[in-house]
Amino acid sequence: MIKFLKIITTILIISPKILMSADMSGYLLNKAIEEFNNKNYESAYKSLTNIAPTGNPVANYLLGQMYLKGLGIEPNYKIAYDKILYSSQKLFKHDKSLAIESQITLSNMYANGIGTDIDESKAYMWSFIAYKTSENIHLTYLESLQSSISAEDIKNIEEKGLRLLKNIIKD
Repeated sequence: MIKFLKIITTILIISPKILMSADMSGYLLNKAIEEFNNKNYESAYKSLTNIAPTGNPVANYLLGQMYLKGLGIEPNYKIAYDKILYSSQKLFKHDKSLAIESQITLSNMYANGIGTDIDESKAYMWSFIAYKTSENIHLTYLESLQSSISAEDIKNIEEKGLRLLKNIIKD
């Protein structure tokens, strides 16, 4: 009985701190998004660099965009690639439309060799994942990528993309 009371006491002491911490993180992220949307990139950058290491995919995506486009900071395509790759895999449960945007950005990065080597297969795969997420969008882009890939490779890439999409959804 004493052990049970210790456990309950510990939970009662720790849980408000955890809830407050989670609430504070949400508040900080909302402020960072507001600063980003208002083009206050210096302030957004400071907040996002504090939030992104926690694994928040929205913060990582926004930082990726800042590094990709040089929004308030020097462009760094390698960091942009790393952040956008991470968000492409993790954003789905947080914000489906932002996940699609991230996946198309990543596809373009592979197609043009921005922050990574040119890889037509990966460009197609990420475009295919975005297409499967929202079939009404991105069909034209997907079809344009098909022109440089063999039918057999397309089949293999699409199968790989579907497996990855299942992991993204499950994750």
